[in-house]
Amino acid sequence: LCFHYDNNPLYHSFCENKGFDPHNFTGSLAEIPPVQVSVFKELGRQLNSVPKESIKLTLQSSATSGIPSSVPLDSITSKRQAKTMVKVIGDYIGNERKPFLIMDVDPALGFREILGARYAAVSGYLNFASEAGYFLKVDNDSRRYYFDIEGIKDFISNKLLPDLQSAVVFGFTYILYSEVLRPLSEQGVFFKLPSGSKVIHIGGWKKLEDEKISKEQFNDLAAKVFGVSPVDVIDVYGFTEQMGLNYPDCPCGCKHVPLYSEVIIRDVITKEPLSSGQQGLLELISPI
Repeated sequence: LCFHYDNNPLYHSFCENKGFDPHNFTGSLAEIPPVQVSVFKELGRQLNSVPKESIKLTLQSSATSGIPSSVPLDSITSKRQAKTMVKVIGDYIGNERKPFLIMDVDPALGFREILGARYAAVSGYLNFASEAGYFLKVDNDSRRYYFDIEGIKDFISNKLLPDLQSAVVFGFTYILYSEVLRPLSEQGVFFKLPSGSKVIHIGGWKKLEDEKISKEQFNDLAAKVFGVSPVDVIDVYGFTEQMGLNYPDCPCGCKHVPLYSEVIIRDVITKEPLSSGQQGLLELISPI
């Protein structure tokens, strides 16, 4: 806090307006003034606490609900994020690299404009991959997606089955459902991945909620299409403003807070912290 207070004029002014001096602070985390997500949407590119020449890249959110957030990163922060992600996700899929079956477009084919913010997320998960296959293709004429059924059959037969190598299916929740799970199940196309394989999906539920698809329905369908247990279908919550930190489902379907962050639930009106079991606004704090 002191570093950002001393090195970012906008955050310094914010703290002064709140009457908050981190150099003389001895209270609880809940007493630190929270920064609203809207700040990253409106002022994100100015929220760097290091010289501009130290900025390695600026992440942008997918902006499914309006203006994207912008988050500038230096190389130190980027490395911390990568290390944290390996620690958290490794607890769910193991620390050994596995083949990844990615239900998205191969960025090497030049479709960055279609991938958008998904590119950064896919890149992060490739840290866990021994090799990767991409099975969502784009028709050059219509620019519409189609699923490469023969390609994934070849990958499973040649890469996984000879040694019964467990794998990870990775995709974005809505795309995985709309472009893979629903059409394959309607066509009667199902696979059987080796024991220990997982399905990981990220990216939010808003569009599926609009279609009245529950989490249980999604898990059952994913398990059926890829031949895994429903408990091996893992929904991961995360967001660009806190890249690297992930909040995956446990086998019971609940999300847990990793060691690298704290979660505070605040009253929507008063912004006061709430006790266990009450619903409110999520505030997430991390030193990463």
